[in-house]
Amino acid sequence: MTSIKQVCLRVAVAGVMAGGGSAVAAAVANAEPSAPDSNSSAGASTGESGRAAGPTSRSRTRAGNPAAAATAGARGPAKAAGASRDTAKQNELPRAFLNTKPADLSVTIPPTAAPREDFAATPAQAIPTTAPQNSAPAAAPAIATAPAAATAAARVAAAAPPAARPAPAAPSPAPVPALPALPIPALPVPPASAVAVTAAATNTRRSVPVAAAQVAETPTHVLLIGTDGTNLSKILEYTYDLPDSGFRALMDEGITGATSLVGHTTISGPSWTTILTGAWDDKTGVINNLFDPAPYDAWPTAFNLIEYNKPGVNTAVIANWQYINDMAAAGGYPADVNEFVEFTNTWEETDDEVAARTIDLINGTGGGDSAFIFSYQVGVDEAGHLHGGASPEYKAAVINTSENIKAILDAIDSWETANPGEEWTVIVTTDHGHQPSVGFGHGFQSPDETSSFVMFDIEGDDTNDGDQNLAYNTADITPTIVDLFGIAQRSDFDGVPLQTRATSIVDPGPNLEQTLDDAIGMYGYPDIGTDIALGARTIFASIPYFLDGFVTTVTDQLQAIVDQDIFLISALAGLTELAVQFTGDVLVGVTQAIARVVATLTGAGVIAPTDPPLPAPPAAVLLDTAVLV
Repeated sequence: MTSIKQVCLRVAVAGVMAGGGSAVAAAVANAEPSAPDSNSSAGASTGESGRAAGPTSRSRTRAGNPAAAATAGARGPAKAAGASRDTAKQNELPRAFLNTKPADLSVTIPPTAAPREDFAATPAQAIPTTAPQNSAPAAAPAIATAPAAATAAARVAAAAPPAARPAPAAPSPAPVPALPALPIPALPVPPASAVAVTAAATNTRRSVPVAAAQVAETPTHVLLIGTDGTNLSKILEYTYDLPDSGFRALMDEGITGATSLVGHTTISGPSWTTILTGAWDDKTGVINNLFDPAPYDAWPTAFNLIEYNKPGVNTAVIANWQYINDMAAAGGYPADVNEFVEFTNTWEETDDEVAARTIDLINGTGGGDSAFIFSYQVGVDEAGHLHGGASPEYKAAVINTSENIKAILDAIDSWETANPGEEWTVIVTTDHGHQPSVGFGHGFQSPDETSSFVMFDIEGDDTNDGDQNLAYNTADITPTIVDLFGIAQRSDFDGVPLQTRATSIVDPGPNLEQTLDDAIGMYGYPDIGTDIALGARTIFASIPYFLDGFVTTVTDQLQAIVDQDIFLISALAGLTELAVQFTGDVLVGVTQAIARVVATLTGAGVIAPTDPPLPAPPAAVLLDTAVLV
């Protein structure tokens, strides 16, 4: 149902249109979606599916300690204690709001909608695919749920057939010459005898018979690790020479690109949207960290594209910022497993729990199963907001994340040893950098804020270990993921598969650290017009986010008084809470409407998709999911 906040927002937009009658007001009215507002957090769920293993012919040279996988769950308490705080992610709040908490948002799955018509369509270059798209995807997947503390061995899937998903529409991108791809050896097919599997669907129990043709596909395993607000320069300074550096291990065994967001906003919501959709903010129209599911109908995420085209792939997200979980649940075809990790004691310990649950999912992946996992850690960004991007606390958080990555890589080594011939592709990235001093943190266009990176270790390729790529960008990540699973590229992706950027690979010689530092130094500020425009967008887009966090903090405190059931006082607190909530929703709605005007004027969401939206999922899938919100 429509919330008070959204009603106020629509009234504000209508007022802008009635008062001015301008084209800008009309664009904003169309740009403001009508999806329901969310007010609860997603629950944690875990699951796995088993298939017959298929032998392959490749080996990984990554050295690691297999014992780390078994002990990762106990690593948190032994870490250096970071700043303790009882809030969720405060990505763009100044010091006055560092102790506030944004509104909890439920995982709401709306039906897919037609592309928004307020944008002027701009044709995008078609991207060639390296593998054909399935013409008839299998039926919807199923999940066996279990407590987060349960071991992967105890997780089993249960069965009950749902309606089949509709066949995907055949893509028709204009062909362009393909770039040379990195060598990937052909892998043999697993036994065709495995003709039925149990796959996962968001927090539901369903069993799906999968066609033999789908089971016979080569298993693919992709792990995306996201570390929020992490400067590559600080990774090199703090972790490059440490003996147990996960960042260093991945740089030595993969390809690293020092990338930049110059010309694009450095706020987390828009930046992670680019990473998970392959489209920049001028297309998606996401402007801040107030979650809205509507953009992911027009611009599907990697989860949506995999679940629609290859429903037999096990998809999962583990994150400690609710916005990420909400993204993975949006778009009509959500991730199978969606785990939100609550804040515990310190952000470092909370990141440790994310890593432990990631290892649990890796260990629970059966031989022959295809899987995509997104593991997201927020601790570095939180340390930057609290103490600054050059503080000892920021350094400790970067090192902690590096250790968590090393534990995850060790778990992958152990899994690959137990499943000969099968390996994982690993990608590590960040959404933006961080200012060195305490303050706004990020959101503007200084080189510290626009700094980003991509580390890419593709299965089957050891020839480019330790090299550098000068052309990577974060919009390449989703095109890479869907390409690895044999799914056709969207014609309106802004990125291309990383493995097609082979001509931009350079040998850094004996000093990768220095050459990466040199690459970071090449990036500066955008032109003055872009700098001013994006700065104005950040300011206006941050105001409703600040207000939302402040209102949530006040109403939480009033609710705590109500819960104590104190005679008369609790009743008064309840009435005050209603008044604050209503007033806050009005203010958030009005300021968000104004922010969308500014965003549209500065180029956010002005390019419409050229590909059609994914078909709406079967009604049975929507009903199963709706019970959970």
